Amino acid sequence: MTVALAGGVAHGDSPPPSDGATKSDTQTDTTKRSGGLHQRPTRHHQSESQDDRGTERAKKDAADTDSTTKPSARRTAPKPDGPDNQVGASADADTDIEESAEALPATPKITPFEKPRPSDASRARSADRLLGLTAAAVKPLKALNPTAVVSPRHQPHGATTGRNAPALQAQQSVRAVDPRPSAASIVPANPAPPSTSAAVDVPQLGRQATGLVSDVGVVAASVVYTVADTIAQAFGPNDFLGVPYALATALANTAAAAGRTLIGAPFDAAEPGRFRVTYGVLDGLSFFNPQKPPPGANDPDIHVTDEHPLPIILLNGTTATQGTNWSVGAPVLANAGYKVYTFNYGNVTNDPNSPIQATADIRQSADELDAEIDRVLEETGAEKVILIGHSQGGGILPAYYINNVDGAADKVSQVVGIAPSNHGTDFNGLVGLLNVPVLGPLVVAVTNAIGPAFIQQTMGSDFQQVVYGSQDTDPRVIYTNIITMNDEIVTPYTQQALEGDNVTNIVLQERYPGYPAGHLGVVLSPQVWSVVLEELEANPEANPQLHPQDSAELAA
Repeated sequence: MTVALAGGVAHGDSPPPSDGATKSDTQTDTTKRSGGLHQRPTRHHQSESQDDRGTERAKKDAADTDSTTKPSARRTAPKPDGPDNQVGASADADTDIEESAEALPATPKITPFEKPRPSDASRARSADRLLGLTAAAVKPLKALNPTAVVSPRHQPHGATTGRNAPALQAQQSVRAVDPRPSAASIVPANPAPPSTSAAVDVPQLGRQATGLVSDVGVVAASVVYTVADTIAQAFGPNDFLGVPYALATALANTAAAAGRTLIGAPFDAAEPGRFRVTYGVLDGLSFFNPQKPPPGANDPDIHVTDEHPLPIILLNGTTATQGTNWSVGAPVLANAGYKVYTFNYGNVTNDPNSPIQATADIRQSADELDAEIDRVLEETGAEKVILIGHSQGGGILPAYYINNVDGAADKVSQVVGIAPSNHGTDFNGLVGLLNVPVLGPLVVAVTNAIGPAFIQQTMGSDFQQVVYGSQDTDPRVIYTNIITMNDEIVTPYTQQALEGDNVTNIVLQERYPGYPAGHLGVVLSPQVWSVVLEELEANPEANPQLHPQDSAELAA
């Protein structure tokens, strides 16, 4: 055991010492010891034979003298015949073995996952802000240890919280990780199609199940809230002594409280301002009126200001409409003083009132986005816009637009993605079914008939390489990705990260341990919109009065 242990410590990659030699030595020692033990009765028998055969006194004395002197000689000889000598021989053998082990060349201890740290490592954000995610060593279905990578451009001057926390605080709170963002390594240059036999990450599946339960519960609570609130508004507080109104209002409030609980929001979460914000529930009526913008969006009474000179365009996710996706986000941003716009895109039907939007070819959707940006810039007189999107609207759509449409990067100051579909999804491994003969092509054909955007957002799709083949990001744009580990749609969640010095990847569970919301619930969460507002405040172009020095440098 000493030999094996010493060999393993000396060099984990070197072949162990020859077992044959060690076993041979051990067997030799054992043979010697066994031989010595069996020789004793033999000597006694020889002595007794000599006594019986000899009748002469001289021979008897000689035999007695021989039997007396031989054991004495053997007791002083360095042979392992007696117990004491056996111990000494064993100790000598161990000493020889240890000396041979010490003679083995020692090599440095190698940690399997240790990586070299480049000299130009990106700076990390302290944990009191939001720790983000480095996707460098992450493979699909493997969680990783996240941190946030913040661009030097993203560092405002004079701030006392967030990115500009004191260095001592950052040293105490930031974990050491590989600083190299490599979301591109998750989707290689020539990605292999997702495997149907991928390893199962049980803990991550549990997190995704939590997100799924949260999202399903939110939808159920939203239905109850919508029905109850509609009844309350229909009767009013004066009809039938106000009883129907009171009962319906109580039910609506209970449903809203349940929705907030399901997404981990404070029970009494509220948003002060002109527009009412109901965290934790969707606006169910907007499903039946897709062209109606949510409260706070497209409001002619709200304008860009010196404090907030850039308009914000909200981009809904796949299958969602402007009203269903932004019933919380639009009023939150409007109450904060921003000029907010929403619109529907990616409609594969000829009906503008279709409740299913954002499923068309993403190239077509990018053209619609470009036209909307031009319209907003002309209406507001602003030089750039801010894009805040969910799922497709926060991930692959703005990425394609900025990376592939001429002049797009000059029109966009910042992109904030909420549960973004950046590098595609394996949809809990089900995307691997697309490679099954007969079944795969059939699924692709049916899915493309519903909307090409579904297949375009799968891991390993050809469109992924069109979008991210040359670069993840453009250096002229600031990127923030807000990610939940419980995302059950864009899986694994590490696919949502982007690479670049101007990128901040944020994992919500790092700031809010136990945060339960999944892919849908994040857009209804007060925690998420608190992060969004902080990210907007950190952008000098969006909030020049908070960053006078940066604003002057940008103007110059």
